[in-house]
Amino acid sequence: GMMDVFWCLPLALFLLRQATHLLSPACTGDGAEVTSAVGRSVTFHLENLDGQAAAWSFRNDVIVAVKFGNPPEVTFFDDKYKPRLAFPKNGSALTISQLTMDDAGAYTAKISGVKSTFTLHVYRELAVPTVTCVAQNCSAGSCHYTLHCTVSGSGSGNIFYTWSMGAWQWNEGPTVLVEESPPDEPLPLTCTAENPVSSRNTTVTSPAALCA
Repeated sequence: GMMDVFWCLPLALFLLRQATHLLSPACTGDGAEVTSAVGRSVTFHLENLDGQAAAWSFRNDVIVAVKFGNPPEVTFFDDKYKPRLAFPKNGSALTISQLTMDDAGAYTAKISGVKSTFTLHVYRELAVPTVTCVAQNCSAGSCHYTLHCTVSGSGSGNIFYTWSMGAWQWNEGPTVLVEESPPDEPLPLTCTAENPVSSRNTTVTSPAALCA
């Protein structure tokens, strides 16, 4: 699967909403916030290696202890993690694969009494959005159509909707009002749905046909 590696990035980059699904989150003072998707992998990198070993906890329960080396010596305290954990960089990093929603939470590595905490957020990748016709109103040779865009499924976090026509983005939000006056050819409309880990879109070639 895709590998999400956590690196520190300037907060300014993180605030570019359009790019959130492409970037790993910024560093926070006390710990790192990391975002990934169901089914993907995530890697936590330890900066402070002032010691011989690290004890990793999830929600305050120790799951594994790693003695640094090539190869690292690993002791599991919770065997259900065995198939999904790896310890790259001589054990100074922890990779969790095949992420599930239940993996979200705080991971703490303790080295010689010093703790490093990583907060993991896990979201589902979005399905392709569906556009429905909410209303149509025709008079005096022109028609107004109200279209609504939605994505089904849970666990997606905050979903942002944008509507565009060609390269022109002109509406944020799931609902859009379109006017058509014959004999003008209708322009294709695209609804894009984004969440922290994915972006999906669907195109309506003719609002009139959708509302028929």
